[in-house]
Order: sequence, then structure tokens, then C-alpha cells
Amino acid sequence: MLQNSLLIYLLLAANAVPPLVSPTPTPSPAPSAEFPVELDWSRAPVWDDGLAEVAHYDSRRTVYGTERSFESILITVKEDFDGALGVKADPPLEGRSIVTVLKMNLISRIQTDDYPYDYMFSVFVRRDDPRVLVKLAGSSQEWCGTTFKEVVTWEGPARLRFHSYFDGQADGEHPLDLAGGALLEEQLPLVLRAAALAPAAPHRFVLFDSLITNTARQPRSREMVASLAGEERLVTPAGEFSTRRIEVRPAVEGAGPAFTYWIDQGPGRALVKMVASDGRSHSLKSVSRRNYWARARPAP
Repeated sequence: MLQNSLLIYLLLAANAVPPLVSPTPTPSPAPSAEFPVELDWSRAPVWDDGLAEVAHYDSRRTVYGTERSFESILITVKEDFDGALGVKADPPLEGRSIVTVLKMNLISRIQTDDYPYDYMFSVFVRRDDPRVLVKLAGSSQEWCGTTFKEVVTWEGPARLRFHSYFDGQADGEHPLDLAGGALLEEQLPLVLRAAALAPAAPHRFVLFDSLITNTARQPRSREMVASLAGEERLVTPAGEFSTRRIEVRPAVEGAGPAFTYWIDQGPGRALVKMVASDGRSHSLKSVSRRNYWARARPAP
């Protein structure tokens, strides 16, 4: 009887899922020196004012073969981040492994013919260098189920953890090779706001496809070319902007979507517009700085 109990214990231990939080995590990766950027943007004093940039966009995306119109909200704010635990750090901060980050929340609800798709993804990059991903966390909800994803850069090599309702996916993780300046698509709005691309000087880099989906497949990466395509004046509901137009295209034509970003040339370098060749787009309709978390009221 004792031998059978011991055998069962050993079998369970061999197949146990490892804990999600390591007791001895390692710090975030050191800053990269790949994509050409001007770090004055992310280090500007405006991010120290205790407020968040809240930008609303008219957006489009093809779902179930039909182009859908919806609103997206991008919220960008500076935070103190616990680099050992992978969470926002509240005071007191002494004695903790603190990394100052810029966090960008991407929030959208897409109404289809039968039910909505809800997405919220949070991207955390080092404030002193937005090319360095610290964390991504996001979820999708629709009437068929919920999927959660998290890109972890501590506790060893970078990887994507997932919890999916799709058969064949369930719970697991995929490796992510972020070495050599590779970026997530969700990082691009932050990196391109800081970009220091020169005319006729394209930059090659590796980009992972968007993680804003309700599935948890192995992320695909491809080589891209970013170039400064010129200046353009745009009139939007949020005002008139003098922008830099940045083209981001596959190094091999047809190997995935291409993007065009319009970035304000003013000190704030707001993302004014984005258009992708697969039908996705964002067009700025308002932007403000707010302490929205202080306006919360207890539920009735």
C-alpha cells in the first residue's frame, strides 16, 4: 500500500505544472541599442506630472470577413514597476527591484453581427529605452470564451504564457526571441513615437505579429524595414497636426501586413494615425492628460 502511494506521488510530481511565479526572478533586460530612437521623448518631464495620456481613436478591423468600425482607447502613463515580481509597485519602494516604465493600455470593443469582441492589452517598456520590453499582458473576451496572454521577460528567457479556451491550446507557453532588437507589434506605437529615422536611411529589424487575437498560437516573426517617408499635415477632430509619416514594410514583399504611422512632430509626439494593409486602422479623435484613476467612485 505504501509503495503504491509513493508511486502515485512520484507520478503526480513529475507531471505537475511549474509555478507561474519563480521564487528567484531575474531583473529586466538591459536597454537595447538597435532601433534608432531619441530617448528625450520618453524621458521628458511631462511623464512625471502624475497624469496619463488618454487618446481616443476611430478604428477599423476586419472580423468575420466584414470591415468593422469601433473605438479604441490608448492610455499611456509612467509607472514604477517591480522588476522582480512583474507588477506595478506601490510605495514604499525601498529595497525593491524597481524599473521605471511607460505603460500603454490598448482597449477596444468590436461589435459583430452576433456579439462583441473585447480586447485589453497592456504593454510595459522601459522608460529610459522604449525598445526594451518589460512585459505584455492582455485578454480577449467574446461569447465563446476568454483568452489571457502574458509576455514575461524576467525568470529567464522571454516567453509568451497563455490560457486559452481553444482546444489544442489550453494552458502553456511559447518562446519569444527578443534578442537583437526584435519588437512586438504592440510596442510599435511607443517605439515609433521615439523614432529617430533619417531620410533615405531605412532600418531593418525583426517584428512579431500582433498578439491582439483570441487565439494563442506561436507568434510569428519576420524581418521588417522602417523608413521615414516624409512629412504630412493632418486635420483630425483632435486638431491639426504636422506629422512624420513612417512606413514599416516586410523585407520580403507579401510576407505579412505593411503599416503606415503618422506621428505628431510636436513635443508630445502623439500617434495621430495608423493604417495597415490588412484593413486595420486608427485615426485620432481626441487626446488629453488625466488622472482617471482618481475619478473612480464606489459602485452603488
